[in-house]
This record gives sequence, structure tokens and C-alpha cells, in this order.
Amino acid sequence: MRAVLYGSYGGVEVMQWGNIPLPKPGHHQILVRTIATSLNPVDWRIRNGEMQLMVNNKFPKGIGLDFAGIVEAVGKDVSRFNVGDEVFGLLSYQNAGSIAEYVIADEKLTTKKPIGISFEEAASLPMAGVASLTALIDKGKISGNMNVLINGCTGGVGQLAVMIAKNAGAHVTGTCSTQAKEKAKQLGVDIVIDFTKDNVLEMEQAFDLIFDTAGNLSYNNCKSILKSQGVFLELNITISNLFFGWYNNMFSSKKVRSIIAKPSLDKIVLLGNLASKGKLKPIIGKQYMLKDALEAYKNVENGEKNIGKTIVVNSM
Repeated sequence: MRAVLYGSYGGVEVMQWGNIPLPKPGHHQILVRTIATSLNPVDWRIRNGEMQLMVNNKFPKGIGLDFAGIVEAVGKDVSRFNVGDEVFGLLSYQNAGSIAEYVIADEKLTTKKPIGISFEEAASLPMAGVASLTALIDKGKISGNMNVLINGCTGGVGQLAVMIAKNAGAHVTGTCSTQAKEKAKQLGVDIVIDFTKDNVLEMEQAFDLIFDTAGNLSYNNCKSILKSQGVFLELNITISNLFFGWYNNMFSSKKVRSIIAKPSLDKIVLLGNLASKGKLKPIIGKQYMLKDALEAYKNVENGEKNIGKTIVVNSM
């Protein structure tokens, strides 16, 4: 089968197409023919070597974590799936490699795709959705009386964060570009801030939660718009950020929480249930064919502007 591989840590230039034997599933694994996958910043953070403490250092490695597709084979101890099932899920950080014609998926990180959503929509949910649930529910303890700021509200993570916050009954302010304003309103954002014209840091209102999905804010520059018991949620995790958060949280009522989106079957199932009920309707952004996956990574990593999730489709 064909898969995108890399033999050392580095930028987009280390990735290339390779032909590898079709893998056989282990006892608790399934072989899935990929129909759609999606791109996440964690993909290139792993490839760049930023997450070496969370992955093994065996090469070559594959890239990509999200997947949706059809079960082609099951391990002998698999009880939840049969050949032909339509599924979606996450690969672990250690076993990244969904940008491929087939993936070996862990039964514990895979669930059946709801009938009412497309493969592309399903593939857009796992990593971005787990990150949003972890941030807003687990770390932010979101509730209906909260005032929430989503920075980057129409991106892959931001759009799902908006919908999760609105489902919780929160009042949502979101930042986005001029061309994304109408999409933000369609998502249900109560106050839309065009970051090309207005500075959210100059707003007079204060927030219970600030979720920086775009990665261009910091706790220090947001303190003035954070309530006294407010929480700043960040996806840009570094050792220095973790240390600063630990130190700050000992002495300040305003907290910093770094979000590590740990793959979770419970959260993947919840995302599927919410999508099947129409409570999550992910925006699909630019789509690439699988043969153009390297171009997709190059464009996204070079700052290609996109509303919604960037998807890679394996033609059937």
C-alpha cells in the first residue's frame, strides 16, 4: 500500500511517498481502508520532533492521526466491529500514519460512523473535537452562565469549540478573518470580532474562559480581559509554557491550562453522537486527493488560509 513516510525529524521536506506491505491487524486491531483523513497541527509537531517525549524514535514514521473509512479485516479478539463497517477514530501519537491507503487502528480508539454524517465530516472530528472537549469541559468546566472567547473560531478546532460552548449554553465571542465572519455567525457565535479590523484585547468585557485555538495570544496579554477566576486555555504546549502555568497557578486566581488532547474513545463516541444529532456540524474546508497530501501539508504549514478543516480524501 502507499503511505506518506519520513525517515528523520524535520520539515515538510522529510516526507515522501513510500510503498509498504499491507499490514495485518493484531488481536485487538482492525484494518481500515481510509476514505478521508484530516490535517492537524500535532501532525507536524510530531514530525518536527517537538513531541519526542510522547512518541517512540523508530523510523520510518507515518503522519496523520484522524481517519474515517471502511473495515477490511479484524483481529481475532475484536468484538465491536465487522468487515464492511463504516468507522472513524484516532491513531495514537506513537502509531501515526493515517495519510495512507489503509491504517491499522486500535479497537479502543475507533467507533462506528453515524449514518447521517459523511466520511469527510467524521474525519474532521476526532483530534480537533477531543482537544475542544478537553479544553472547555475538562479544563474549563464550562457552564451556561459563562462568557467565552474562542480565538480562531472558524478553524478546525475553533469551529467545534464554538458548537460545544453553545451546546453548553455559554455566550460566545469569536475572532476570525473578514471572509470568515458569515461562517462564524452561522456557527452561532454571539459576537464576531474581525481580527483584521479590531483588537479583541481592547474589549471592555471580561471572559470566564479564553480558548486560544489560533496560537497567537498569550496569558500575559489576555489578563486584562480575563475575569478574576477566569481560565486561559492554550494549545501551544512547550516546556516553558507548562512551567509558567504551574508557577502562575500557585499564586494567581486567574489560571492557565495547557491542553494535551489525549486520545479517548469516550470522547470520540460523544463527538459522533453529537454530530448524529446535529449538535456538531463541522465545516469542511479545502479538500485534497490522497495523491496530493504532501502539497496539502506544505500549503497548510506555510499558512494557507482556510475556513474549517483541511481534508485529504482517498478516492474509492
